[in-house]
Amino acid sequence: MNRTGQRGPGSLIARTLLIAALLATTIPSEISGATEPITPIAILPDDDEPDPQEQDPGAVVIQPADTGEDDVGPPHRREPARQQPTPAATSLLIGVQSDIQPDTEPAIRRREIALMQNAGIAWVRIVLNWYAAEPSKGEYNEEYLKGLESLVDEIRGAGMRVMLLVLATPPWANPRGWDAPPLRMRDLGDFVGYAVRRFSSRVKHWEIWNEPDWHEFWKPVPDVRGFVEMLREAYTKGKAADPQATFISGGLAGNNTGYLRQMYALGAQPFFDVLGVHPYVFQRSPDEVHPNVRNSFHGLGELRKIMVANGDGAKPIWITEMSWPTNRRAPGATGDWAEGVSHATQAAYLSRAYEKIAAEYPFVQVAMWYNLRDKGTNPTLAYHNYGLVHHNFEPKPAFFALQRQARTAAAPVAPRP
Repeated sequence: MNRTGQRGPGSLIARTLLIAALLATTIPSEISGATEPITPIAILPDDDEPDPQEQDPGAVVIQPADTGEDDVGPPHRREPARQQPTPAATSLLIGVQSDIQPDTEPAIRRREIALMQNAGIAWVRIVLNWYAAEPSKGEYNEEYLKGLESLVDEIRGAGMRVMLLVLATPPWANPRGWDAPPLRMRDLGDFVGYAVRRFSSRVKHWEIWNEPDWHEFWKPVPDVRGFVEMLREAYTKGKAADPQATFISGGLAGNNTGYLRQMYALGAQPFFDVLGVHPYVFQRSPDEVHPNVRNSFHGLGELRKIMVANGDGAKPIWITEMSWPTNRRAPGATGDWAEGVSHATQAAYLSRAYEKIAAEYPFVQVAMWYNLRDKGTNPTLAYHNYGLVHHNFEPKPAFFALQRQARTAAAPVAPRP
């Protein structure tokens, strides 16, 4: 896969790993998927939402009117009727990835939380940086962990739920780097057990690693057997710490059917409660069917077939990342991520993606947009342009599209015949 200069690993921990090399990392994530009926719901009533300007004098007022963009305003389809997903009696919930961390400036933190609340977000994906949390075996960074507890409390206090993504190997666990798996998986399992126990009153949903099937997160090369061992260690020790916790397998880089088949063949089935997926499709529409299911939204259905064939029909899928970046093509740039889509197209594809998930994939329970806020200001770098709002917090049309999806899709309807 060509993922040069896009979002991904570096983006997920840019604010958590305090070293320049990580802050400079730029990684993309592509792929796609599809599913059956679902129900994105708004969990926050309008009158409970804070005015961003009241919380921060410099905040942008979010009004879904004129944003000043030339390409704003394409018609957005209303979501079709949805049915309850088959794996569990819950409706589709909309979420986002946020890069806020304990060391994020308080004003930035407040603005991001206010934006998510204003949009009607139900779930927030936050990185739990193992690298920062356990600087040496069995010794924990209380400043970081207490800061993360405070951050989680702020998000929960705004009416949203948090899923923590466990990511980034500390040097003592593997000197090769944060983006390599630990040399001993039991070290990660020990940390997960500690973290789940510590956060048990705050967090019940845990994602174990990120895109293990992509070399940028599993150096030097992806190893399915190693990932299954990681899941086994994390799940066993995490469940022992909190039997009520839910464990999501690290989101696959696209609808990677081959990798999923290998996971099942190697015995992964008992060691995850939810399958995590990142259905990136480059510049394609959610409706476009591509011969490579890994990079086509309809591949979600193919993943589902594999789950059912392996006796996992009761498990749901969570999309823990999906997005279309709005970067322009740089002179001479080539490759799948060299150019994104327009702001209007991003908004239209976002709407269509949630509609399609709701109408066709009932087994998808949660779908999270990557990312809330642009990571930078370089207009030609995809990694800087996945956000619902610009780096300066000015909303893109996609922000209002997500807001509409969250607030107008609350009522489930009868399933299709």
